Amino acid sequence: MRPYSRGEFNQALIANALLSPFNVILLAVMLVAGLLLGVFVYVLPVAAVVYGVAAARTYFDEDEANKVLERERVRRRKAVERGRLDPAALAPPIRTLLEGALAREHAIRDAISRAQLPYEEVSDEVDSFIRAIEDSARRAELLYEALSESPPQAVQGRLRQVKDDPTKAELTQALQSQLSVLGRMESQLQRFYDEMERILVELETVRGNLVSVSASTDSANQQKLAADVRGLREEVGAVADGMSEAYEKPESPAT
Repeated sequence: MRPYSRGEFNQALIANALLSPFNVILLAVMLVAGLLLGVFVYVLPVAAVVYGVAAARTYFDEDEANKVLERERVRRRKAVERGRLDPAALAPPIRTLLEGALAREHAIRDAISRAQLPYEEVSDEVDSFIRAIEDSARRAELLYEALSESPPQAVQGRLRQVKDDPTKAELTQALQSQLSVLGRMESQLQRFYDEMERILVELETVRGNLVSVSASTDSANQQKLAADVRGLREEVGAVADGMSEAYEKPESPAT
């Protein structure tokens, strides 16, 4: 899910101001009063002005803005969590890395919440980062399962048995091609392990930076931290693309 933009937040604030129960009831009361008193035509413009003033007051109210932001975050988080990847469905080494990412996600959100930091950009980037991590974990799981089903050591052993037999030339060629593909898959899976371990360390650094600037509301801090998480997300995406290529691209048989 893409990050929650300022434009979307502004639209939510406008909708909240226009649909605020107090503001709607105030408008309704004035219009009904105008109808009952037979002066609706005169009351209508006054009611519109009063309603506009009330809506503007709600729009610019900081407490209301915080409530809207929290409500939208909860709504988006529920939507995101419906499609979350269950770590228990993954192989142990991949599960460990995903659980590490989720633990750091919770730590970052806890740091934002406890320090009451207005870092919505960081929170949104963390959402996107975790989605990228899960996508990479899914692809890594495909590689892991394929390598488990056809262990390179077993293929290598079978190749040694048949490579000197002239009657098994085609089988030898097929095994060599399979071994080449499996080797590429092993390399990509190992890259996933190595890159994920490094990225998790850097994500922990992001959390440390959040804690260290908890007394500051400087927007530049938020933008820098959001950019840090965004950079990590892009690195995870590159790893996922590499794994996808290793899994999907067939190896041309030797001629």
